[in-house]
Amino acid sequence: MRGRDVLAICLLGLAAAYAGSFYGLTRFNPEAAWSRFELLNAVGYERRAVDHGDQALDLWLAEGVDERFLHPRRLELADAHFRGGERVQAIQHYRTSLLSLEASSLSDQRRVEIRRRLATMFLLEGQAQPAAIIAASFLERAGDAAVGTAHNHDHGPDEDHAGEAIRYPEDGPNFIAMVDEMREGFTDVLPADGMTARFDGDQDQLLQSADAMTDLGGYYAQQDNGDYAAAGLLAAAYSIRMAQLGPDHADTVQVALLLAPVYERIDRISDAEKVYEEVFRAQERVRGANNPELSLYIRLLAGNYEKQNRLTEAEALNRHMRQLFRDAYGARRYAANRSRDRLFDVNRPVSMTFRLDGDYVPPDLVRAELYDIPLSKPAGVEEMQMREAKIDGTSMPEALAALFDACAQDGERLSLRSAYRSHRTQTVLHEINRARGTVAHPGTSEHQLGLAADVDVNRRFMRGTDRSYACFEKKAWQYGFILSFPVGNTYLPGEDTFEPWHWRFVGPQTSLLYREIGPWGRPQEFLAALPCYEERALSGLFVDRERGDVCLQALDESSGTSDS
Repeated sequence: MRGRDVLAICLLGLAAAYAGSFYGLTRFNPEAAWSRFELLNAVGYERRAVDHGDQALDLWLAEGVDERFLHPRRLELADAHFRGGERVQAIQHYRTSLLSLEASSLSDQRRVEIRRRLATMFLLEGQAQPAAIIAASFLERAGDAAVGTAHNHDHGPDEDHAGEAIRYPEDGPNFIAMVDEMREGFTDVLPADGMTARFDGDQDQLLQSADAMTDLGGYYAQQDNGDYAAAGLLAAAYSIRMAQLGPDHADTVQVALLLAPVYERIDRISDAEKVYEEVFRAQERVRGANNPELSLYIRLLAGNYEKQNRLTEAEALNRHMRQLFRDAYGARRYAANRSRDRLFDVNRPVSMTFRLDGDYVPPDLVRAELYDIPLSKPAGVEEMQMREAKIDGTSMPEALAALFDACAQDGERLSLRSAYRSHRTQTVLHEINRARGTVAHPGTSEHQLGLAADVDVNRRFMRGTDRSYACFEKKAWQYGFILSFPVGNTYLPGEDTFEPWHWRFVGPQTSLLYREIGPWGRPQEFLAALPCYEERALSGLFVDRERGDVCLQALDESSGTSDS
């Protein structure tokens, strides 16, 4: 054998010995393995690096190394798995890190970013449950910003209480942007019918997931192009609550009433009909067949029939509803209004079409604190006043306090955000928020009338996904309140100016009339045509859906438009 061959063999032997020694070090020595991980990770070879990092972590764990030492290294390793696209391992390390006691040392921004990454990876892995819980927690932290710029119509600081406007984050995590980024992922993962998705966990875990999906679905339902994501989330929540709580439970009913309108908007009319029918039958069992609170479900189902041009069936439901009101309140439930001049301001519409004069000030303002109404702002602020408006044996503040008591829900604290606003205050708000949204023009806000109440839940605007909102939807009319800006309204600029927090006092008799025969979802037109509806109610000539709404038709003819 020549010398050159001997040298080559020796060099190969040395290389093999070194490789074996290095392998042994990285295989059994955690410091060596971690050093190799850091070297490869630093130059962008994450996929090769993470094997060494995982090995080091396993060795340290076997040695019982303190978590304070492991925590930052586990996070560094999780980051490398995330960048390398190895989602399962990244999820495992991130979750372990967040559950560690050492997680308290992380900055809030770092914790939020880790959870955002987890939600993104969960969706890519087809796991909607944990992603929804994270996204819903972001939505809650967003507070009033979850209303969105498209819905910032009529709210903000008055001259004495600056800083109460919807807050748009400038520093720190932008929770709404993160939630919006996840929308497409939920659309891909969850089918719109909710029936083919499968969810794991015990009852508490499943119901927690359903709550998160309800909150998130309700948010997406109010966003542009969010209906399909909303349908999947709400259908999943409905499926879970049906299975765990049954069709009669209030939480099942709540999500059903959020889901059905979304189905209608994506042209799944028959699916919406099925949901409405399930809710109606369930509430018949719970409340009894003659309870006027069934009117909500009857109106919604009748409206669905109208969308399908099944007018005969819709009118049959409406006749059934009128019989419920007749049984509950008597054949002469509507009395002639002999004090219209006094009540005109109480029952008048307010919008771009029906404006208030700049010098209008309600004649009977009172402080809300005198009626034990919980407040979101100091009692002396202008917005903590409202009209007494004593009609039909009750006043607005008394009725609002009673409605708050009736709809108090566990975990949801109701308080008054804003009631009366002067023309001057509304002018200031309009100028401040002009670039951010569509605050109502001065003279077009019901707040100047002193009869509007913006309601907070846990010191943020009431949302359509709140349990207390579901209660308001069922009961507010009994206390003389109606929802001023329902889903799909066009009273303010924007495609959909739904305001679930904004409730208008019109008095018990007028709200009863609106629930029974008013044009559903068109409260301003109803108030504008109120004398016609009252006259027909007094004569027993209620609106017939098959023949059309003569009161609305007369209003349209007199105004030359069908849009208030």
